[in-house]
Amino acid sequence: MPIPKPSGETQKEYISKCMSAIGDEYPQDQSLAICYDTWREENFKGINLVLGKVDMKEPCWDGYEQYGTKIVDGREVPNCIPIKD
Repeated sequence: MPIPKPSGETQKEYISKCMSAIGDEYPQDQSLAICYDTWREENFKGINLVLGKVDMKEPCWDGYEQYGTKIVDGREVPNCIPIKD
């Protein structure tokens, strides 16, 4: 069975759904790792996880700052606006 995609549920809800879907295909620890990794990839876009530390990347290019988020092609992305001097 394919790994389910997170669909806005909490981490706990998604892990439960994912483990039910793939728990019989992999050992329990591997299934859990796959589920956590899949949830993190979907929910922490734009953030690098480096050696257990959160390293925030600047989501906007020089001269712009993030002002919330917006939906583009069905995905939530940073809303970058020009910095006013």
